[in-house]
Amino acid sequence: DFGYSAKLTLLDYLWPICGMYLGLKLPWIYVRRARAKRYLQIQRSLSDVLDLMTICAEAGLSLAATLDRVSKELALSYPEMAEELSLTAIEIGFLPDRNKALSNLAERCKLEEVRGVVSVLIQTEKYGTPIAQALRVLSAEFRQARMLRAEQKAARLPALMTVPMIVC
Repeated sequence: DFGYSAKLTLLDYLWPICGMYLGLKLPWIYVRRARAKRYLQIQRSLSDVLDLMTICAEAGLSLAATLDRVSKELALSYPEMAEELSLTAIEIGFLPDRNKALSNLAERCKLEEVRGVVSVLIQTEKYGTPIAQALRVLSAEFRQARMLRAEQKAARLPALMTVPMIVC
């Protein structure tokens, strides 16, 4: 008999169910957090990327060469964005339609800012407008949006600090 009762308790059924639930949920939680972290890094890098793209466009480089050059320059400081740009430059090289390669970038990075950059690049190519001027305007807008987000965080700080100040 070894002291083991054949009577099953509620915990004997609960542990496998909890294990199965965690086994199904934890990978999704990990992937969602990793994706959010990657998107945040890409969002933070956009203004610098646009500045470098503007410089390259003013120097006379093509779009594929611009993307390749910017990805090489930003490989250490913003590896996530550099990876996306180099992949887009490669796609521009082998896809027959540049717009499809740029649209793929917007699909991979589901950020509103990246979609804005892609749409500006597609429109400049479609209508033949200077790409450097469009990138300069877009870069200024992204810098303003980043500054606005920082100001919003700073404005929330006194409300968040009120309770700890009262307690301490």
